[in-house]
Amino acid sequence: MGLNPKGRNWGTLVNWDDLAKFYAGFILAWTVILYAGVTWLIYNRHLAFIKIRNLPLAIASVTSLHIYLIKIFLAYTTNGHFPCAAEFWIMSVYLPCGIALFQANLMQLKSISEQQKGLLLEEEGGSNQDVDVAHPSFASRWWSRWTHLPGVKRTYILIALGMTVQLIVTGILYATTPTLQGDWASYGHISHAKGQALCRKSQQWIPSAFWQLVWAWVYGPYLLFGVRNITDTHSWKLQVMLSVISGLPGAPLWIAAVFSTAFKPVNIWWVPPMWLAPGIIVMQLTTVFFPVYEIWKSSSQMRTTRAILNHWEEQRAGGGGGGGGRGCESIDQHHLAASSSIISSGDTSLMAPSTSTEAPSRRHRQLCSMASLEKALAVNPYPLLYFAATKDFSAEHVLFLIQVRRWRQACDAAPRIENENALTTSARARLFSSAVEIYTSRVNHKSTECPINIEAKIRRDLDAIFSPAVPTGHLVEKNEKIAVGFTSESQSQSHFQPLSPIQQHMPPSTRTRHTARSNSEDTLFDEAATAAIEGPFTFTHPSAMAETLFKPHPAVSPLGGARAIIRPGFDEHVFDAAEASVKYLVLTNTWQKFVKFGEHNTSGLV
Repeated sequence: MGLNPKGRNWGTLVNWDDLAKFYAGFILAWTVILYAGVTWLIYNRHLAFIKIRNLPLAIASVTSLHIYLIKIFLAYTTNGHFPCAAEFWIMSVYLPCGIALFQANLMQLKSISEQQKGLLLEEEGGSNQDVDVAHPSFASRWWSRWTHLPGVKRTYILIALGMTVQLIVTGILYATTPTLQGDWASYGHISHAKGQALCRKSQQWIPSAFWQLVWAWVYGPYLLFGVRNITDTHSWKLQVMLSVISGLPGAPLWIAAVFSTAFKPVNIWWVPPMWLAPGIIVMQLTTVFFPVYEIWKSSSQMRTTRAILNHWEEQRAGGGGGGGGRGCESIDQHHLAASSSIISSGDTSLMAPSTSTEAPSRRHRQLCSMASLEKALAVNPYPLLYFAATKDFSAEHVLFLIQVRRWRQACDAAPRIENENALTTSARARLFSSAVEIYTSRVNHKSTECPINIEAKIRRDLDAIFSPAVPTGHLVEKNEKIAVGFTSESQSQSHFQPLSPIQQHMPPSTRTRHTARSNSEDTLFDEAATAAIEGPFTFTHPSAMAETLFKPHPAVSPLGGARAIIRPGFDEHVFDAAEASVKYLVLTNTWQKFVKFGEHNTSGLV
């Protein structure tokens, strides 16, 4: 059919030439592809790295932008049949709303990064919260509250205020501009086509592009500067960069195309709002398909990990399981989530130092095993914790494993009734108080900003046991942690290896928290460190332990006595299912990335 030589001339005929068919076909195909990706994200919304992206906000942003995108792609086809007033409201509401939601969604990167750094400070024993003091004036109190709000909440509030102002301004402009309402008398006696064209060139349209202009030229560069030091494994920073760069030309070119006669030959084929389309498409693409790609990569990595583990188990089974340990149990997710033990503590053959003759592929399989993760948690979990907090944004899972490990060590060393294996009443109460702290700081959605990602059934079981012991309205202090009141004499006999690449980026307070280690070539796994961390524990006096091991929780205060009743089902295995689920999640995600990161550095993992 070719092209209509008049192009978009605001006439009464609908354009259905080859260019119109291309525009319609492209937007139809892009809609199908885009929402196929959205559907896939919704289907996989339970994944931890999808949860942190605030999926509802991302979908709302993509949808608002897509409504506007459909309109501008069909502008050439509809020619003069689309009312000027309808286009004004779409561009003044859906475009700013979509960009505002997109800004809020990208702010998640900075917010999550700050939360994860807070978890890192928490484990180091510090506090990432400022001390609030009394302020004499009303304004000072409100300013203090504002400054203590998380950055993402401040952004949400500012965006909501901005959108409210945008709607008010849009309503005022529409009500006070007759031409937007179809009254073109001010233009004189003109044709319908001429009126449609002149209506879209009034200055009342400029505020509709305000959000895009501010996003691309003000807020985008500001956000990019704020995340300049973040190097994450989710390509989030790359998403910010691509979105900002792609949006830079849009608003200036749209303004030039509307008000400059030099663009007239271009406008009949490429309507002025189409200059915003490339930036919008890139924003949608990065918002939806970056996490889709991560899902695919994570799934592929999980299959590879399972294959490595199965191969290693078969190899060990064929060799008689050298070392006398049971090795890893069957690596099935549902089995792991329900099992109370994943690996025997007696299996140390997988943890031996590497040698120069060891094949790299075998070494990789060894590092990817559950045994290697177990040993890292036992010997020195802090490099893994630092990696999870600064790159993978999954520190809450590593912290949970660390805290549960300490809690279980406390269980093993706690006093028991003579001639029985049962815990004493006081020890059981203190262990319950400690378990409540783990629950409130890592599991309960109401008391922690970063809850662990576990199955709903496991969470319900923990809620039934611990939720009644958490006083309503009380949150765990950010700087509280589970301290182990048992000492190991060998832990003080430590010496250090030269810093590896990952340690060079770690703060001194984190990288110096080593357990004992030998001169082994394997700086992550050595037997001396294992002996140190798993050496004989000395039980402290009960009165001292009450002060150092378990800090009094509000649940056991006089006012909360009824809440402090230990519920049925509480024993030393209460966290086993949650630990197995989280450990499998860490093994197949964070740990694999950590191992790969270490393999890319010649100095080792830690």
